Amino acid sequence: FKLRCHSKQWYQRRVRGIKAVDTQIEQSRNRGKHAELTAREVMGCTGETRFFESVGRMFVLETQETIIEQLKDRATYNRDTITKLENQKTYLNKSLKESEDALRELVESKKSVASK
Repeated sequence: FKLRCHSKQWYQRRVRGIKAVDTQIEQSRNRGKHAELTAREVMGCTGETRFFESVGRMFVLETQETIIEQLKDRATYNRDTITKLENQKTYLNKSLKESEDALRELVESKKSVASK
């Protein structure tokens, strides 16, 4: 009974971890897409347009090139984050599958010992 309870808790933690990683991936995709779309809009503006960046509770005047560069950096950072999170999710899924297989083997071996 103790083994089952521990395994069940471990399994639930892994499943929650996978769901959390899925949520983080989706958030990173949304942030990256937002940065890319904003960069496109900024590139379409004329040279007369003034751009301000939020810094704490104030706004700082920035050049169009600086804003575009920052947005591209954010998009790149989010793509890298997504890659790392997908690798983490693959590891968690693999770990979960291995644990399920080990537990299945344990149950089968206990059944075979009990039936003898």
